[in-house]
Amino acid sequence: MLSLLYSLTAFAAATSAIAATAEVTPAAATKPKPNIVLILTDDQDKGTLAQARWLPRIHKYLVDEGVYYENFFAPVRNSQPPQLSQYAPRGGPRPPPTRWIELTLSQVSYAHNHNITFVSPPWGGWDVFNKYGYVQHTLHDFLQEAGYNTYYTGKFMNDHNENNCESLPVSGFNSSDILVDPYTYDYWSPGFSRDNGPVKVHKGEYSTDLVKDKALDYLDTALDEDRPFFLGIAPIACHSWLSKIDTKLEHIQADIPASHPRHARLFPTEQLPRTESWNPEEPQGVSWVRTLPRLNSTQEAYLDEFFRGRLRALQVVDEIVEDVVKRLEDAGQLDNTYIFYTADNGYALGTHRRQPGKTLGYEEDIHVPLIVRGPGVKKGVVDSLSSYGMVDLSRTILDVAEAATDYHNDGVKINLHQESHTDADAIAVASRLARHSISEYWVLGVEEGIYGGTLRANNTYRTLRVHDTHEGETTTYSYSVWCTGERELYDLEEDPHQVRNLLAPLNAEGPFAPFDATASPDADADATATVLPTDLQIVLHRLDALLLVLKACTGQACHQPYKELFPHLTDSAGEIFKFSQTLDPRFDAYFAALPKVRFSQCALGYQTRLEKPDWKSEWAFRPSASASRLVLQGGM
Repeated sequence: MLSLLYSLTAFAAATSAIAATAEVTPAAATKPKPNIVLILTDDQDKGTLAQARWLPRIHKYLVDEGVYYENFFAPVRNSQPPQLSQYAPRGGPRPPPTRWIELTLSQVSYAHNHNITFVSPPWGGWDVFNKYGYVQHTLHDFLQEAGYNTYYTGKFMNDHNENNCESLPVSGFNSSDILVDPYTYDYWSPGFSRDNGPVKVHKGEYSTDLVKDKALDYLDTALDEDRPFFLGIAPIACHSWLSKIDTKLEHIQADIPASHPRHARLFPTEQLPRTESWNPEEPQGVSWVRTLPRLNSTQEAYLDEFFRGRLRALQVVDEIVEDVVKRLEDAGQLDNTYIFYTADNGYALGTHRRQPGKTLGYEEDIHVPLIVRGPGVKKGVVDSLSSYGMVDLSRTILDVAEAATDYHNDGVKINLHQESHTDADAIAVASRLARHSISEYWVLGVEEGIYGGTLRANNTYRTLRVHDTHEGETTTYSYSVWCTGERELYDLEEDPHQVRNLLAPLNAEGPFAPFDATASPDADADATATVLPTDLQIVLHRLDALLLVLKACTGQACHQPYKELFPHLTDSAGEIFKFSQTLDPRFDAYFAALPKVRFSQCALGYQTRLEKPDWKSEWAFRPSASASRLVLQGGM
């Protein structure tokens, strides 16, 4: 229910200036820049692409013709912040302090840098975005400066509404036709503002069809010009249907997404997968998730229909993909156009006993599709090794366009062309690309649907997801620290549905219990035995250290956190650049001695004082004169 453009526009802001000093050959100088089409859906989890028959055109024209990235994640659990990662200018004006917000507005990208963390004031929204001075520092502004014509239609940013769409104009577009509140999520009465003009409400017209028509008109306009272009297409599908937006968030009245009548009879018997996490007999998770009652049969049937509604709502998006590809092909521009397809958030239905929603760090909430086709992109490739997020996508789009930002970025360039290396050094460099992602959330947990509408206050957490391979073995962990003092750790190779929290025994010992805690005196276990096995503690120390670096990272530290932990190890000394390398027993004492990630209390909004300590460079590992000894420098 947040704005998906926030993700994109925000993630552009997160991008670092692209090096402009590289030599350009005469051939390269005359080669036209590629066009860029971004299709950004709303709340489309990765599972909606599980079967080709659900979205056949997306599979035919994108998955089969490009690269599908299996590990792509939304960094904040709502639509608005991820886009924001495109926006924050380095050194931009700081907002006035509020009792909720303590801004650390240094160098943008992740929400902990731009501090737009929700859909409405004081934590976010279009008005706050403007007050922070982020306008004119967006992905689209930088693309225009690089010589691109830019067009956009669909969902933009929450709280961009009928009262401020003229007084607070968007920037960076040759032309835009944008959905505005309170009509954004009304499938049958959408309101659009064209080129920062007054709202036009289309009663009785289907929102995604209108976005399709506007997008194709913009595409025709762009193809008629002798300049490279960027076209952003952001339908609300498959977001839940809100006929009215409650900006005060007192109650969420969100129901099954509406489909067009031509798709209403599709998928009559489709059901949600009955995995281990589906409406379990015993409660799961931590915090408020662990208090959820089991769903009854009526609620289960409702969630299945909700799922069918989401698939139906995506059918027009499926049509958009085909129409865009064919229009580009007819114009002779398909081979010179990158098409990026992704979503701002995932979505959960029935897992862990949940009503519809997306405000947690579980896979269904954060795992979204990313598909890319374009010049030099291999066909039908599945990238199951890399891990990327929205900040990386914005960085990549800017890199493709040879565009530069005016501040540093937190992202890394996505491996679009799946380069293969034979040189050992080249392989080593390639292997240092991101194998991790972070998700962060500081505001209300929201349950949608007719049986939901509940707002959960204790919903602040940081989630780290690490994906790595070593000698043919794959390791994938999801590690979360909550403001309540609870922690979660899931081995996703053994437990892909996150039903066995490996840290449940530790949580039973109390908030932020030490990793080597021994059993409570009244427990039946040996009082000298630790509640967690030693091998699990070893992994946990390392995951927590990585999260300690990433939770307030900027720039290079966000995509090369191991250089923060091991800056003094060079290539010749065995440089550390991925998680599996940290498991060397030589580092056990170092990681055990590091301070641990924690919150001093639960509170709304990102408040840095509540999340101390932050990583300090003096805590980095330094090899002592004796190679067998580790020294932790600096105080705790």
